[in-house]
Amino acid sequence: MQAEAATCAAKPAHLERLEAELNSAMRERGDARRKQEAEDEAKRRTSKRAAKAAHTSHMLSVPRMAGLMKAGALLGSALALAEALSINPRSLRAKLTADRGVSSDDLEAAAAALEARAGQMIDHAAKLRAECQPAEVAAA
Repeated sequence: MQAEAATCAAKPAHLERLEAELNSAMRERGDARRKQEAEDEAKRRTSKRAAKAAHTSHMLSVPRMAGLMKAGALLGSALALAEALSINPRSLRAKLTADRGVSSDDLEAAAAALEARAGQMIDHAAKLRAECQPAEVAAA
């Protein structure tokens, strides 16, 4: 009977091998899962960091806000600038007070409006000069 008890308590060789294979497989699976989680976390951190940098890096820049203010003064009013940017005056105030960022598209639209205004001024200056020249010819 003692011999039987000793043999029953011992594990068969095939079960030990099976247990070792199972432990090895589970260890590999756990390592792969931890590695994947670490990669996902690193990717999430870099994408979040990149998205935040892209959203705020130049958006709240003082030179951009000052440039937009100057463009409004040169266009004659904040309303004219808001119309050029296709936004409400309230949104323009938010951009000028750093509540919202000033994008590159905003700066491009303001520059286009200034160029159009400058073109109108140059055309008008040419008309004024044309008016002065006949008066000078008549006086001579």
